[in-house]
Amino acid sequence: MSRTVSIGPDKEMKLLEFDYNASSVLELDKLLGNSSDAIGNYSDVEGSLGQLWNKLETNCIAGCCGIDAFAFWPEDIAIIVKELDKKELLEQLVQLKNRVLNSSQQIVYYHRFNSLFAKLSFLELLDYLIEEVKKLSLS
Repeated sequence: MSRTVSIGPDKEMKLLEFDYNASSVLELDKLLGNSSDAIGNYSDVEGSLGQLWNKLETNCIAGCCGIDAFAFWPEDIAIIVKELDKKELLEQLVQLKNRVLNSSQQIVYYHRFNSLFAKLSFLELLDYLIEEVKKLSLS
């Protein structure tokens, strides 16, 4: 059964399957700073990227639903990005993308999303978010 991420009323991003034994895991939390299961640790997060994650987490909580807790529809992103420093957010998303690109690992774990991803799927999600933020930066 393949997993998907909803990115619009009739749009989904297919998450690629992966073999847990085929590759070591890139743990983004080690690159981005520690986090824990406590929701409180996310409530006062600094930086536009952390705020984006907090504000997109509206469908549920990541500890329960993983990536499905986040609302990635363009209209949700647009509402949130209005409140954020778009330049900083784009820089942080691009930095995150570059960290993943520069890794040899093919599996990505991001505690904030409580999910494992095939590297290509995580990069596709980041590319989508970067494009959405760029569209909003031009308007």
